Amino acid sequence: QWITEGEINHNTDHREPYRNYSSLLNDLNDVQLTAAKKNGLKTFISLEEAQNKLLTQERQATVGKLTKGLIDRILNPMNYINNFTLLTKGLVKDVLQDIDDDKDKMSPDIYDDLVDVSDMMTQNLGKIEQHGMATTRILKAMEELLKEHSGKLEPTEMEPLCKQCIDVISKYCKDKIEKYGISVTFDNRKPGIKANIDAANMEKAIASMLSNSIYAISKKMEKGVAADFRPEVKLTLDEPESGKGCLISIYDNGIGIEESILDKIYDPFFTTKPTSEAPGVGLYLGQQIVQYAGGTISARSVKDEYTEFRITLP
Repeated sequence: QWITEGEINHNTDHREPYRNYSSLLNDLNDVQLTAAKKNGLKTFISLEEAQNKLLTQERQATVGKLTKGLIDRILNPMNYINNFTLLTKGLVKDVLQDIDDDKDKMSPDIYDDLVDVSDMMTQNLGKIEQHGMATTRILKAMEELLKEHSGKLEPTEMEPLCKQCIDVISKYCKDKIEKYGISVTFDNRKPGIKANIDAANMEKAIASMLSNSIYAISKKMEKGVAADFRPEVKLTLDEPESGKGCLISIYDNGIGIEESILDKIYDPFFTTKPTSEAPGVGLYLGQQIVQYAGGTISARSVKDEYTEFRITLP
C-alpha cells in the first residue's frame, strides 16, 4: 500500500500475485521506490519470512511429538505380536512332535491331515513374524528419523575414523565377506587430513554405505558372475580437486543402481531392498549428517557394474 501507481515500472507485468516473498524481493529493482520505502519493505518482508519459518518449525515440532507418541503406542502391541508368534511357532513344533510320536495310533489320512495343518500353521506364523518384524523395523526407523542428528562439529582426523568404519563393517558383514570372498580395503591418499564433523554420526553414515556395498555385491554374486570376477569394496580418503577439504569415496562393483532412480535414493523410506531387509532411511540420514557438517554427497553408478558415493567435507 506504500507503492503508488506511478512508482511501478510498467515494463514488468505485476498483474500476477507473488507466490513468495523472495520473488517480490527479486523484483524490487523493477519498482521505482524511494530508498526509505524500499528499505521498509525489505524489513517487512524479512520479518514475515522469519515468522513463517518459526510457524513451520512449530508445526514440525508438533508433528514430531505426535509421531513419536504414535510410534511408542504401536511398538508395544507389535512387540506382543512378534513375541507371541515365536511362542506359538514353538507350540506348533511341539504338537507336530506329539503327532509323530502317536503316528501308529492313527490312520494315515488323519496323520497326513494333521501334518498338513501343522505345516500351514507354521508357514502362516512365519509370514506374521516376517511382516511383524518388518513393521517394527519401519517404526524404529521412523524413531531414528525423529532423533536429533546435529551433534557437535569438531576437527577430526579422518584416517582413524575411516579405519574404524572398515573394522566395524568387516565384523558386521563377516559371513558375507567370507562367503563371497569380498575384498574390503582402505586407500588413504592424503595422510593427516582433517574435517570438521560430528565423528560418531559420520562414522554411522559411512558404515551404512559400506554395508550397502556389501549387500550390492552379495546380490550380484547370488545372480551369478564370471569366473574371473573379483568382488571389491573400497573406501578412499583424499582431498577434492580444489585442494581444500576432504573427499571420501565408497566404491563397489556390485549390482549398481538404475539411472532412473538415482535422484530418489536419498528419499526417506525409499529402498530397492525388500521391506523385510531394510526400511530405507540409511542414505537419507547419511545425507542429513553430511549436510549438517557443511558437506555434499553424490552418487554415480552403472547398472550391474559399479556404484560410487562421494562425500565432500569442508
